[in-house]
Amino acid sequence: MRLFNAIAKSIKTYTDNTLDIKRFAVLFQKLNLYIIGVCLLIPATWFNLFDENFIEKRTQVFKYEERIKEHYESLRPSREYRGIPMPDYDEFYEEQLPRYHFRFGFIYGSMAITALPWLLILFWPAGAPIRVDRKNGLIYTRQWFRFYAARFDQIQPECKDFSASLERVGGPLIISLYRPGKVYNKEGELNRGMRIRIGCYIPPELTHNRDILRCIETFMKNDIDLPSGLKPKKVGSSGH
Repeated sequence: MRLFNAIAKSIKTYTDNTLDIKRFAVLFQKLNLYIIGVCLLIPATWFNLFDENFIEKRTQVFKYEERIKEHYESLRPSREYRGIPMPDYDEFYEEQLPRYHFRFGFIYGSMAITALPWLLILFWPAGAPIRVDRKNGLIYTRQWFRFYAARFDQIQPECKDFSASLERVGGPLIISLYRPGKVYNKEGELNRGMRIRIGCYIPPELTHNRDILRCIETFMKNDIDLPSGLKPKKVGSSGH
């Protein structure tokens, strides 16, 4: 009971024979994406509505063909351009276009960066939990509509001490899962597989990832049953 209570925050759902464990998500947690999206949206709103210099550059980008045409027409009466006879419009247009490349990149790049978090929120599929199925002896999940699985002796576990080099909170449990037929190489050695980070973020203890690994092992070996009173907890709830 105590062992499974220690990882209750990382358990999504469970039955007598299956245990669904959450993925260790940091950047792609929706709350983080909302925070990033709002932080990018505030300066984007300011520049697009109130910064006259930016608005002028944006207008130049959106109306670059009109501006090149106006520039060409203003030079035609002189019949010369940079000391040579005035070129035809198509040649002039191709020469002027590179001047707008930086502006294209700056305006459209800033728009794309601002929109990216919101596009991820809307269209990026949430990673399926990792299912530990002791009846069938498999640990498996779905990723982008593909099935990945492994036996316990194939997962190549790695317990990270910290979630990031500058972040002093416990790291994830990292395991390998495989596409069908991709478990071993020609020499009969385990492939690396798809490395998946599992566990809740933020973990309640630095040893949380090792507790998850112990629970998976004991559960797969039928050395322990899930307690009937176990209640998976939301991240941030009180108590461990």
